[in-house]
Amino acid sequence: MDYKIETIRINDENFPKKLKAIKKPPEKLYAIGNLDLLNANCITVVGSRKCSEYGVKMTEKFSRELSAKGITVVSGLALRDRYNCSY
Repeated sequence: MDYKIETIRINDENFPKKLKAIKKPPEKLYAIGNLDLLNANCITVVGSRKCSEYGVKMTEKFSRELSAKGITVVSGLALRDRYNCSY
């Protein structure tokens, strides 16, 4: 699968409106996928450097279930491996 990483600057039309409204918003974001989802109802998943197998399973379960209900799941760009369960 070919992933194209988009750079979204704070003055771009598709920069998330709620994020722009905070006290110190980031100047830019990097995104992969449907950029229209950046202004949808969403939840953020924050990982751990040393995540247990239970943590991995629960993160996958919650992310799947929330996504199925139309909630966008936002994550950082950390890699997922046996030492890091960030998505």
